[in-house]
Amino acid sequence: MSIVWFAGLLLSGSMLVLAIISWVVLLLGKFRTWFIMPATDKDERIKGKKWFIMQSFALLAGSFIIIVRTWQKSEAHSDNVSENMIYLIAGLLLFRAVGEFKVMGLFRTEMHDDFTQIDKKLLTPLAIIMFLLCLPLI
Repeated sequence: MSIVWFAGLLLSGSMLVLAIISWVVLLLGKFRTWFIMPATDKDERIKGKKWFIMQSFALLAGSFIIIVRTWQKSEAHSDNVSENMIYLIAGLLLFRAVGEFKVMGLFRTEMHDDFTQIDKKLLTPLAIIMFLLCLPLI
């Protein structure tokens, strides 16, 4: 198995599993806004659920795009659309890993609320790993 297949299947599978976990969390009523963003008022909590749903659909779409690109790379086929989509996915993952310098990402300055704790322990390392798995597909 080549590195392209390994990275593609691992990345696509992890995105698919994360999307399924998102829907399980939502359907069981266990969703908390701080899973995805810092929230202080009710409007932000409602936005958090919408962003969580959009994120799950983006993960499903990303999983499909990665499988297509993995197959193309293994067959030595080149397609500008799927290649550009992989650049987009890798860029978004890198942007997520670096963060916005206040409450999320590698260079966060705030360290005390629920979101920054889950971001520090889970979300940022996951984004870095997924970004690195994108590199063989570029």
